[in-house]
Parts: sequence; structure tokens; C-alpha cells
Amino acid sequence: MFAHVPVALGIQLVCWAIGHGLGASNKAAIWMGCFAAAAVCIMREITQREYQWIEKFGDGRRANMPDYAGLEVWQWNAHSISETVVAVAASLIVAALVSRFMP
Repeated sequence: MFAHVPVALGIQLVCWAIGHGLGASNKAAIWMGCFAAAAVCIMREITQREYQWIEKFGDGRRANMPDYAGLEVWQWNAHSISETVVAVAASLIVAALVSRFMP
């Protein structure tokens, strides 16, 4: 159920390492990683919703879909919402802990 969490944390840690390697502070690097992890998880769910819309209403054609269809968060299913919220929360917790305990 929480398959996004390891993906989000992996992206966050890779971004942290890249940022650190480029000379950014731990705080800046981990928060940029948090942003990247959240963006990937959210965009995945937006894309999933677009595919669901196309399948259900668009006769299998992306051209039939309105531009905003994936952004209708209220149309996401409970699984999509919980996956995204938990993954973003995990990234936020890691970023907060690193910001608090590492210089």
C-alpha cells in the first residue's frame, strides 16, 4: 500500500547527496530532495488519474481529455490519496529531522 514511500525517500536521499556534492548545505539539499520527492509522487498520481479519465470518459484518446482532468484531486481514489500523503509526510519528516540534527 505504501509503495511510494521508498521511492520518495530514495529520490530525496539522491538529491541530498547531489546537493551535498555540489556544496549546498545539508538543510538546503535535504529540502530540495523533499520537494523533488513530493513532486514525483504527486505527478505520478496526476498521471494515473489522467489515464483513468481517458479510459473511462475519453474513448481511449488523450485528445478527448480536458487539460485539468488529472488535477481534480477530489476524483482521486482513497488509495491514491493515502499513498501520496504518506510518501510526502515521510519526506517531510526526514527533511525536518536532518534539518534539526545535522549542521
